[in-house]
Amino acid sequence: MKTQKDMNDMQHKIKEVIDSADYLEKVSLSPFFKEKTMQRMFATQSETSPVVLAWFTPKLQLATLACVVLLNIFAFMNLNSSTYNDNVQEFADSYGLSVSSDYSVLN
Repeated sequence: MKTQKDMNDMQHKIKEVIDSADYLEKVSLSPFFKEKTMQRMFATQSETSPVVLAWFTPKLQLATLACVVLLNIFAFMNLNSSTYNDNVQEFADSYGLSVSSDYSVLN
């Protein structure tokens, strides 16, 4: 619990802080301080933003899209279904995943 002395000390400190505001003086600024400050703040930001977007230009997007489409067409043309089936059958045979008629458990 707070004692009466602690409360009086706290009230005294609060009064000192409020009274210290009387000693503050008004600061005078030039009439164009706000405009100069705002101009400096936004001038640095406008210079840095276009550099970030330079890598993502429409020309680069179109070139990337063309490369991806050509790669897909090339892969589709070279994909042979019989080769795929042969590769899957070979994989299954090598790991014992296929059932052959020679080795049957029921024989």
